[in-house]
Amino acid sequence: MSVITTDGAPDLLVVEFELACLDLTAATAALRRKDTPAARAEVANCRARIDTILDSWNTGVRTPL
Repeated sequence: MSVITTDGAPDLLVVEFELACLDLTAATAALRRKDTPAARAEVANCRARIDTILDSWNTGVRTPL
């Protein structure tokens, strides 16, 4: 995972968001195949990563989309 700063370029945040969503999709699929503590942790990590990215976006975007 790369470091996201509040002054990150919107394009970088979009790419990070798309990658995080793909990772969440993969983690969710793995969890469906086998429900383990590690799989649950991976889903939680992906969701936390997405939250961080969205927080960065909200901090940097001053006008509604």
